[in-house]
Amino acid sequence: MINLSNFNILLILLFISSCTVTTNEEVKVRKKVTSNKDEGYFKKAKINISDVEDYEIELSVSEKFNIDNDINGNNVSHKLLPIPSVVKVSNPNNLDNFIIARNVKLDNDHRFSVSSQIVNKLDVKSNIYIEYLKKESIILRTVEDSKEESKIKMDSTLISTEVLEDDQTGLSSKLDYNKIESLEAKKESYRSMLLVDTYDDIISAKLGTNKIKNLGLVIEEIDNKILVFAGPFKNNDINLKLDFLIKNGYLNAQTYP
Repeated sequence: MINLSNFNILLILLFISSCTVTTNEEVKVRKKVTSNKDEGYFKKAKINISDVEDYEIELSVSEKFNIDNDINGNNVSHKLLPIPSVVKVSNPNNLDNFIIARNVKLDNDHRFSVSSQIVNKLDVKSNIYIEYLKKESIILRTVEDSKEESKIKMDSTLISTEVLEDDQTGLSSKLDYNKIESLEAKKESYRSMLLVDTYDDIISAKLGTNKIKNLGLVIEEIDNKILVFAGPFKNNDINLKLDFLIKNGYLNAQTYP
């Protein structure tokens, strides 16, 4: 015969044995499900860009200009044109003297602003003839709109890094020297060439150098930038070609390296 105390103990044991036991395998599955989330690695870059409808305009006129120190190189700012866009700026008295420039956003009170480099190149005093290039502008907008920037994934993942000390040893040292030798060899291969300019992408590079493609252009990606080279040229000819590039609006042209 079972006494009351032993009967209570028996009931407790039966209750415990009837409960569902969570195994390690089930814990792992649940953890996997709860940790599943939408992870993005790329997002659109935040850039100033006009609506597509804004590119359906026409502009070809001689206008008074303002020199703005916030603009450099082959860049202009025209309030009536979309951002970004491509324009052809010329000397009103000599339309053969022109520069292909990029229209950028600028916060000032002037309708038409240009860089001092453009003024010096065109040799103008008060007016510049500006022509909006619709087709090229739409291409440029497409390139800018497609740009993406990486988004850092923030989680508990540990990122392994290597700290470079003053004295490098082992494999890291060998890899560094190999990279240096490779870069030096690449620079040597461009010894008799001219660096025309540096661009952010291949389309901009081709668009910006289309009128000088007969110079034997070479396009190379170095340090995530697109470099356009012209040549090679003989020693007594390289300075003449450099002068030609600068006079045709390539103000960043230089000998390389």
